[in-house]
Amino acid sequence: MRPESGMRWLMGTSMGAGLLAGVLLMGGGQRPAVMTVEPPTRAAEQPQRAVQQPAHAARLEAPTATLVTASVAAGANTNDGVDSDGKQRQSARPWTGSAAEFEYPGRDQTLQIEWVMDALRIVPGAVVADIGAGGGWFTVRAARRVGPRGLVYAEEILPKFTNYIERRARREGLSNIRTILGTTSDPKLPANTMNAVLILNAYHEFDKPLSMLKKIRAGMKPGGRLGFIERDDYALRREAREAYAKTGKIKRRVDERPDNNQYTDDHRLAREIVEREAASVGFRKVLTSSLRDDHYIVIVTRD
Repeated sequence: MRPESGMRWLMGTSMGAGLLAGVLLMGGGQRPAVMTVEPPTRAAEQPQRAVQQPAHAARLEAPTATLVTASVAAGANTNDGVDSDGKQRQSARPWTGSAAEFEYPGRDQTLQIEWVMDALRIVPGAVVADIGAGGGWFTVRAARRVGPRGLVYAEEILPKFTNYIERRARREGLSNIRTILGTTSDPKLPANTMNAVLILNAYHEFDKPLSMLKKIRAGMKPGGRLGFIERDDYALRREAREAYAKTGKIKRRVDERPDNNQYTDDHRLAREIVEREAASVGFRKVLTSSLRDDHYIVIVTRD
């Protein structure tokens, strides 16, 4: 997880609450329309354990392509740019700095985290996973939400962060947190267990995103929800859409090619890339929404 406050490379201002409705097409059959939801702009407007579609929404941009089929995204097209995971794009370098960087005033409001937990259906007694948990910023909030009858798994690939979260849980009196030391291809979640999973500003750093998504899906209960919170802007979405239209690959941009460097300095990721990669491993999109400061959320489900 990379803290938003340290992202000097980010450009532009907030996209506001622009909304985009889409239709998820899989296997030749038409799915119901995907709901696009607007988060509340003030704490007092947060819904009470319910997420509703607004009566009208300002269109940010029109979709120009349906989601990619599993065979293309999983690497059936073996042109250059496909790694052993099936990924066709660069990842950003994982955050290895201080866990304290994840704590700053106003982050709850920027990420609309109470609304996000409502949208993920995180309720008392639920079992939740925080993938790429960093210092446990979301972990402790989810733990308070699910209460003593629930459980939160905080997964990280660095022992410094799992150790930090364990100390934090003891300090804050949260006995319903369990840490998991995962790998870059396997979060090591218990099978068929999670009601909800959140990947908060970490998916763009995954070295092997498709392998991770398959393992995350295996750890979820049918009907469970997976949320991705990332940052992008209109230009990034346009480049990713153009790359897919011209190459049939899920890439950041048309000219993204292997150059013996699997990493990019750009810690943002176009929403279309998240949606297509999730669809490629069998997830169905439920909703998308703009948050604040160019953040967005995509929520998918395991049927």
